[in-house]
Amino acid sequence: MSAAAARRRKQLAARQRAGGDAVAAQLQQLLSLSSDEASAYEALQLAQSQVRKAVHTGKFDQATELAYSSSLSLIEKKNPAVASQLLHLLVEVLRETHTLVSDEWIDRLVKINEAYQKSLDADVEEEAEKVRLLR
Repeated sequence: MSAAAARRRKQLAARQRAGGDAVAAQLQQLLSLSSDEASAYEALQLAQSQVRKAVHTGKFDQATELAYSSSLSLIEKKNPAVASQLLHLLVEVLRETHTLVSDEWIDRLVKINEAYQKSLDADVEEEAEKVRLLR
């Protein structure tokens, strides 16, 4: 085994002992801590990359769950403009992965829509911005 392969194996083992992916841990930290717009956009970028990675590797349930939970968290943290981008990705992933229509997904989409509407009404003052975010 080459030195590079041994080093890579050691890094992977350390990552597994530490509890998984550092990017996923950073995303969870960003989603749980702050509600400022800069942190929200950083969380959006990390969530988008993790969702796309999960889709690419065939982990469709993980992709849809991450997109849903991250979107809901951003909405709850009063960042509907940022969440709208992730909601768009969620719909794309549901369609691309041919996720079956189920009562669970219908309930989830109703819940996220209600939260999004409330957040728009409470957190977005300009009517033109509300119209843009509802497209």
